[in-house]
Amino acid sequence: MNAAIKERLNTVRRDVGEARKCENINDPVDTYVIDEVAMIWSKLCIRLHIIPNVVTMLSMLNGVAGGVMLAVSHSLWMDLLGALLVIHSVVLDASDGQVARLTKHFSPLGRPLDGLSDGTVYFTLYLACILRLWNRSPLGSVNLWHGLLLLLLPVVFLLYVAQCQLPDYFKNLHMYMIDNAHGHELDRARNIQERHREAPRGSLNRLSLFFYYQYTSTQERRAPKTQELLDAIEENGKNQALCDAFYETSRSLVKKTNFLTVNLRTFVMLLCMLLHQELLGLLFTIVVLEPIRWALLWKYERLSQRLLPLV
Repeated sequence: MNAAIKERLNTVRRDVGEARKCENINDPVDTYVIDEVAMIWSKLCIRLHIIPNVVTMLSMLNGVAGGVMLAVSHSLWMDLLGALLVIHSVVLDASDGQVARLTKHFSPLGRPLDGLSDGTVYFTLYLACILRLWNRSPLGSVNLWHGLLLLLLPVVFLLYVAQCQLPDYFKNLHMYMIDNAHGHELDRARNIQERHREAPRGSLNRLSLFFYYQYTSTQERRAPKTQELLDAIEENGKNQALCDAFYETSRSLVKKTNFLTVNLRTFVMLLCMLLHQELLGLLFTIVVLEPIRWALLWKYERLSQRLLPLV
């Protein structure tokens, strides 16, 4: 391999490592593929002074365009182009975080906007599946089939939201407990609410804090035992025995949360659409991913309950 190409690749890998939150929580697909491709876009965005939230919006536009193309597709080429746009959206979704960490340009709107972007893209993809299934009724009654599809859409989308919030929350908790100040974005809803009250009325900052509070409070309500542990830590502080005990269990659990992030879900959804098995793509969210979410939530809640006496 040419020495100049080798040096460029090594530079990209160094930049990716610098922009990474925490090495041991990454999905291998992110680590070895998506992050390195995303860094090309990240460097371009930094050179053009494009802020992370704009990158997030570009990711959303790409994903929605891909979903629309898949929804109206009437050929394999349209399917493939739509799938490529969705994959490009995933790359840009990784790029916005890289740009934020490399430029130290963070905002309260960043995390909820990222969640809104992902949610909009996946609602479009789920809707595309429904539209592709609309005229392919396996039932005797077309009206019954349409009714089932209309019921399935909000069910899979709401489950998607819960499933994606879990890895975001517990990865940040993991980094907070191992004192990874470079990576963790763990915040408490009550602290966000206080900052929201103090922000000037009618300001963009107040609006972004409102959405950030809604986003974080939803995460917290799903993990009450974890909130008890964090309350005790706020009152008494962390100690090494607590952090070591948490890490001992969480180091394997946190990797399993990657099953609920975008890579596996996107691969299955796109593959099912390319094979014209859209119903399987929708049921994958319910039958496979939802039991994983409940199992991981239960294990993290049990861990928090077990560690509470150590605080």
